[in-house]
Amino acid sequence: MRRSRGVLVVSVLVFGAALTGCGQSSKSSAGGSTTTTASSTGTTVPALLMNVPQPVVDVAYLLQDELTKLGYNVGQIDDGFTARVTDALKQFQQSKGLPVNGAMDQATAVALRTATGRKQATIVRAIQSVLTELGLYSGLIDGDYGPATIAAVQQLQRENRLPPTGKVDAATLVASVEAWRKQKLPTPPQPPIPPLSTVLNVGDSGPDVVMLQQQLTSLGYRPGDTDGHFGAATSSAVTAFEKHEGLPRDGVVGPEVQEHLKHPTGAGPKSMSPTPHVEVDLDRQIAFVVLASGVTILDVSTGSGQTYVAPGTTVKQVAYTPTGTFSVYRREGTLVRAPLGTLYMPLYFNEGWAIHGEPIVPPYPGSHGCVRTHDWDQDWLFPQIPLNTQVVIYGHNPGGNNQPNTSTAGY
Repeated sequence: MRRSRGVLVVSVLVFGAALTGCGQSSKSSAGGSTTTTASSTGTTVPALLMNVPQPVVDVAYLLQDELTKLGYNVGQIDDGFTARVTDALKQFQQSKGLPVNGAMDQATAVALRTATGRKQATIVRAIQSVLTELGLYSGLIDGDYGPATIAAVQQLQRENRLPPTGKVDAATLVASVEAWRKQKLPTPPQPPIPPLSTVLNVGDSGPDVVMLQQQLTSLGYRPGDTDGHFGAATSSAVTAFEKHEGLPRDGVVGPEVQEHLKHPTGAGPKSMSPTPHVEVDLDRQIAFVVLASGVTILDVSTGSGQTYVAPGTTVKQVAYTPTGTFSVYRREGTLVRAPLGTLYMPLYFNEGWAIHGEPIVPPYPGSHGCVRTHDWDQDWLFPQIPLNTQVVIYGHNPGGNNQPNTSTAGY
């Protein structure tokens, strides 16, 4: 059954949330302190991951990216991917003197973060995000696979009559995916997948990928290092390009994407002044970062338009991103905890709404109202945007063009 194979493809790994929280922050503060509280288009995926929630797909890409960069040959996401990734993770654990279990646990997470040199343990943050959304975890989404995260995984396992190991293995992932399905999160319709022989996809490498990365960089996107490896950063840059050009948002480079790379037709920012400023296009789900040195285009996700109930309340809220012209009034170069999740390096621009990093950025509107960027893009963006930087947001909201009365700052 295809769904089962799609689940098991990341059995050694983790899963991510399609909806984690934005933060509400009061503009007024006493003594310098501020209280922080909570605040499309179809996507194609490899055949092995069809009918699996988009967050799982994204995290599969992340693990593939990290293991490949460490020299393990995990290859394409196909029928043999499960065995290759399991073997690679076991080899990694053995090389670090860790218990060889092929599952994500605390020691493996720490070793993987150290080996990859990432500032953020994005994979672990994804685990914490989905546990938060399932109501099992209330700590910081900080990438630390510590006691609170282990306890939440154990609770998920107990609720599904699994051994409470605290490690994310195949059976735990199956249980989490079923819980996600009950949440009825937005999943886009799935167009047919192009033949692999005609595309560049995550996991590919070589001179064609180098050329792709060079093309994307020259056009103002952020595909990561020009190293010839098609990883998560390159995939997100391709997705941003597809959004910009009005193409299906699959992160895969087929003939149509290749043609548009030669002759892009999508419109750019509405204004080149002032610099710096940020424009968020809700219709295309991209952000233009306009600097004196040029324009950079980021993959983003904004308010889903769905209703939800925040923890500790009974009132239904609407996930809505406000439109208009705003300015950055508060910057936090760290993690900010909120009841709906944890914001990474948030740039607050209106009451509690912010542009902030997240471990998972779906290619469609999927936030509670904030503007989500990928963690690695937020690392780049944050130092570019000082206080009082203009933020312009335009386009159509899934929740309606007029701000609902039931949408509040960050919700």
